[in-house]
Amino acid sequence: MSRGRGPSHLLAIATVLLFAASATAQTMEDRAYVGFTLARGTDIGPRGSSLDERQQLDLRLPLPPLFLGRTVLVPTVGYETRWMGLERKGLLADMPEDEDLGRRFHVLQLGLSLIRPLSPRWMMVMGALASTRTDFRSAYDFGLDTNWAGFAMASYLVGGDPGVRVTFGLVALYPFDISPVFPMASFVYRKGPYILELGLPRLAMLLKVGDGLEMGLTGAFDQQVFRTRMPQAPQGPHAHYVRETQLRVGPTVNARLGGGNLWVSSSIGLDVLNDYALLDRNRDRVDLEMLRSTRPAPYLRVSLGWRPPRRPTTASRLMAPPPPEAPSVKGNTSPLAR
Repeated sequence: MSRGRGPSHLLAIATVLLFAASATAQTMEDRAYVGFTLARGTDIGPRGSSLDERQQLDLRLPLPPLFLGRTVLVPTVGYETRWMGLERKGLLADMPEDEDLGRRFHVLQLGLSLIRPLSPRWMMVMGALASTRTDFRSAYDFGLDTNWAGFAMASYLVGGDPGVRVTFGLVALYPFDISPVFPMASFVYRKGPYILELGLPRLAMLLKVGDGLEMGLTGAFDQQVFRTRMPQAPQGPHAHYVRETQLRVGPTVNARLGGGNLWVSSSIGLDVLNDYALLDRNRDRVDLEMLRSTRPAPYLRVSLGWRPPRRPTTASRLMAPPPPEAPSVKGNTSPLAR
């Protein structure tokens, strides 16, 4: 087996994909998955308006990485669709029946990341992501419907153990709401029956029960901005975007299907933030009384994920630095880790 294709590289690829995808994977072991989320409706504002039930379907598929010696290029792709709407209550009770208050949004994400080992314990990860997020009700506008992100991170194996890792770095966003650059950090501990993944955009605290069951608590932060066509008032600021912010926390159970690599994950909990905002063309918040103080709402999520098998018996050899005469290996023969 060639050096540079072992658990150290797979862990780094999983780190890249954790940031590249939205916060919907239950653990970093899920390299590909399809999931469905249902969130209950909730009251918003002081005038009796309500959000309808929301549905979300997301899909992540593995793409094969490209090995260029000790450098790995990792392409990523993901698709997501979500539905949200307002009930005809409160201020919206007199809206015309032909006015559609619901919106179906689509997210398509493409990315490319570069991974380069610097030493047996240190690894550099950098890359860029492009996301299209729109409801396609208006003509597609590349500049208005596309979001960009770039990141540079360093990953350190604590004690040289692939099961204990610290990752930190910077993330740049465009367009942005508050700051174009912000720090990122995460800590992963996977030893024995304990699983701890702490950071953004997701955390997991799980306990393994045997070889096919994991139980514990997961949480996820997610914020999406979608361009959409909204009914406009004759006067005042016009809304061009809808921003959805979620902070979900709940108990989670992951179960292996048979003795294979497919896992069924289920989580039920509370979206404690559950914030919605209308933004103008400059992405400044449009102050509407109707969208103030959205209440928390319960959610249910079920997903089917794929976890490729590990090869821990070769970990110590693969973590060692390669000898000077070791040839570079090029090709596209290793499965993607997510």
